[in-house]
Amino acid sequence: RPGTALGLPVAWTAASLLLLPIVVYVISYIPWALNSGGTAGSPQIFPAGTPLIGNWPPGHTGQTLVDLTKSMYDYHNNLRATHAASSPWWAWPFDLKPVWFYQGSFSGGTAAAIYDSGNLVIWWLGIPALAFAAWQAFTRRSLALALVVIAMAFQWLSWSRIDRATFEYHYYTSVPFIIIALAYLLAELWHGASSRAWFLARASAAFAIVGPGLLWFFKTPLCTFVGVDRAYKDSPACHGNPGDFVLTVQVGAVALFGALAVIAFVYEFSHLSDRSSALSRYFEGTTLGDLLRPIRFPLTAVAIVAGILIQRAIPGDQVLLSVKGFATTPLALVAIVILGFVASFVFTARDGRRFVLGTVFAAAVAFVIIYPNISALPLPATVFNAYQGLLPTYLYPFQFPVNTDPPPPPTPLIAPVPALLLAGLVAACAIVAYSAWSWRLVLAERRAAEAAEDEAFARTG
Repeated sequence: RPGTALGLPVAWTAASLLLLPIVVYVISYIPWALNSGGTAGSPQIFPAGTPLIGNWPPGHTGQTLVDLTKSMYDYHNNLRATHAASSPWWAWPFDLKPVWFYQGSFSGGTAAAIYDSGNLVIWWLGIPALAFAAWQAFTRRSLALALVVIAMAFQWLSWSRIDRATFEYHYYTSVPFIIIALAYLLAELWHGASSRAWFLARASAAFAIVGPGLLWFFKTPLCTFVGVDRAYKDSPACHGNPGDFVLTVQVGAVALFGALAVIAFVYEFSHLSDRSSALSRYFEGTTLGDLLRPIRFPLTAVAIVAGILIQRAIPGDQVLLSVKGFATTPLALVAIVILGFVASFVFTARDGRRFVLGTVFAAAVAFVIIYPNISALPLPATVFNAYQGLLPTYLYPFQFPVNTDPPPPPTPLIAPVPALLLAGLVAACAIVAYSAWSWRLVLAERRAAEAAEDEAFARTG
């Protein structure tokens, strides 16, 4: 209890939250300090060396740890430079702007590229999963779930204060907590979640399926909301048409087989429960369709593999369709219809465990799809960059604006404004701590009263 042992638990909590991080931060710089400014011939990072505390280690005359920390903050706070691949903190959970790291051409008409994209299945479903984890942490009084949510918030929301150009890879330290939250939601579904959690999962998955089509269809409002014109005046990604549409025979075959495979798999996966009933009627004069029902799923997998092998033999450079300056809106509408058909199966799902297996399978498929563009795997030159067409924000001309206003004048640490901010923070923490303490007492008194009522009722019958 917080008040036991003369308030020792409160003191321990304060030390863990305030002093321990500072101690760990200082200790983490000891290798940095010892590997610089040493004797002649010793490994050095900087000749002057970084004194951690006072003049220690001896002979170090470079920036102190305080100065080094201040320079890092000034870099984040004062840098004013634009970048085509930058994106704000709020766009990272949606994977709106992966950073383009590499592109190269190889022999045999192949090319490769590297983008630091995330797995859309995990990232997009991780958003409602984190909200679910936060709500469950509150309703179940779960410190474990609270730790996951708070850790993710600290890793992510800290970047909302940074004024310089930021990038999606800053979000990577938050992704493990997103995965944990998603795993928790899927575990709830596997063991039987509430109707509200089940609806949240189905609605989120269905919306994620049609999400790419919706972003393309509402590209113009999205450009206005982001403010692309402030970063790229008259951007082709927002005004007119983003480019020419060239469809080769091989790409068309891949798209056709892929669409049929997705539809067939979703349909068969949603009818797995029919297999057992068909087997039970195997010798009772069932129809041919009933007899084939147990093996339709493996037959679908075989057909998909055969289709992939067939399309590999199709010449890749023969143009099937070429449109100059094609409009993306009609194509997005077609995609919404097709994806909406798939989303309807997901939204009307009735089996939680089958939903979980489908989610894991979808995440694995998403990884296979994006793998060539996170590993520089050589692909036909006509398709290696098709990955940019997944979301409209992936296009190079779709750029997020960056704050270019002059940085504010530096504020000394020992000044009235920082002191007032610190006092306000301490007061807010005290209010929250008192509220949590009093709430805990109220809950304990309520449980005691309910227990007394139950005991009295048991005695009187």
